[in-house]
Amino acid sequence: MHPSDRAAITLADCTLAVIGMGGIGAETARRGLAFGMRVLGVDPRAAALDSPIILFTPDRLQEVLGQSDFVVIAAPHTPETFKLFNRERIGWMKRSAYLINVGRGVIVDLADLTAALQAGQIAGAGLDVFEVEPLPADHPLWGMPNVIITPHCAAASPRVPERHLQTLLENVRLFVAGKPLLNVVDKRMWC
Repeated sequence: MHPSDRAAITLADCTLAVIGMGGIGAETARRGLAFGMRVLGVDPRAAALDSPIILFTPDRLQEVLGQSDFVVIAAPHTPETFKLFNRERIGWMKRSAYLINVGRGVIVDLADLTAALQAGQIAGAGLDVFEVEPLPADHPLWGMPNVIITPHCAAASPRVPERHLQTLLENVRLFVAGKPLLNVVDKRMWC
C-alpha cells in the first residue's frame, strides 16, 4: 500500500450532513446515498421520508455536526440562518470534517471560518458562496491548500433553464388542478 492511500477518504465510510433539505439539499442527500454514505438532513420542517436519510430539526444541529465528515450547506438565507455557522458551531464539527457551502454566503461567518481553518479546527472547506462577494483578492482563503473555491457557479448548468421551465409548467398544472405548488417560498420566515 502506498502511504498516500492511507490519506484517501472512502465516502461509503463517511457521514454527510445536509443543512437545508429543499430541492438542492434533497438532491445532495440523494447523491450521498448513491455513494453509500450515511446521510443526516437538518431542516426546520423535518418530516419523515421514505428513504434512509435521517432527518433532524435545527435544535439538534450540534449532535449532527459532531457525527459528520462532510457538512453541506444548502439552506436559504433567513433570519435563523444568518451567520448560523460561526466559530462556536464550526467547533461542533469534527477536526477531520469538511464544510461545503453551496447555499448562501451569509450563512457562514467568513472571519470565523477563516480563523477555524487557520487553526486546524476543521480539515477543509469547499466554497461556492461567501459572506462578501466577490471574495477579495487578498483574502487568506485563496492561499489555503485545504480550501476549494468556485466562482459562485454551483448551480451553473445548461440544464437549469430546462428544469425551471419544467417546474413552471408543473406548477401551472397543479394550480389549475387546485393542488399545492412546488417550491413555494414561505415569506413568514422573514419576520
